[in-house]
Amino acid sequence: MFRGTVRKVIPLVAFGIGFATFPKSLRKDHIDIRKLTNINQSVIEQIESTKEYQSLVNNPELRHYTSSKSFPQQHHNNYVNTGLLFGPDLMEIDPIVFINEKTGELTSFYHLGDKLISQDGQIHNGIISTILDEGLCSAGFPLLPSKKGVTASLSIDFKNQAPPQSTVVLHAKVKEAKGRKVVIGGYLETLPLKPNEKPLLIAESSCILVEPKWFKYFWWLQI
Repeated sequence: MFRGTVRKVIPLVAFGIGFATFPKSLRKDHIDIRKLTNINQSVIEQIESTKEYQSLVNNPELRHYTSSKSFPQQHHNNYVNTGLLFGPDLMEIDPIVFINEKTGELTSFYHLGDKLISQDGQIHNGIISTILDEGLCSAGFPLLPSKKGVTASLSIDFKNQAPPQSTVVLHAKVKEAKGRKVVIGGYLETLPLKPNEKPLLIAESSCILVEPKWFKYFWWLQI
């Protein structure tokens, strides 16, 4: 019995120590955050001029933030939106997010540049999948006991391909929240920027988000 307990406890403790010390080893002086100064301000101004944005920003029930503010700064360079695929002709803005943390409803805005295309000249579906996974999970996190979780399953129904230089908007909503499991649905579409322009539905998605039992012991970590 003692050996069994030790076998379970030691890996858990080692994992906790690793996560606890990792952020400390990446001090600000080791981080290159200059990329975030390359944000395409004209795209942001276009988004802010839309009726959808104005409706969201004037809703007192929503929390408004940019994606990079939702996780520790030391991880920015390794994050898709603000590091690996951020820059001119890539993901050109720090995604703008609005969320109702009580109901699990989320809307977020992205801009996808020319260098994110696949061989057919359209935005790569891997980029779309990443946006959906991140966005749907972000909608579900606040409804988990420790506010953290992992993707248990993600299904995507691709409808149309997004053209390069697209400004897109993600709509996500929690369908079910029970204990350590949350089910979220959502869809991604282009954001109309011209009068009488209609959005193009890019993909619909469903996600199951779960919180592993051991997460409650590490609520204080910057995961």
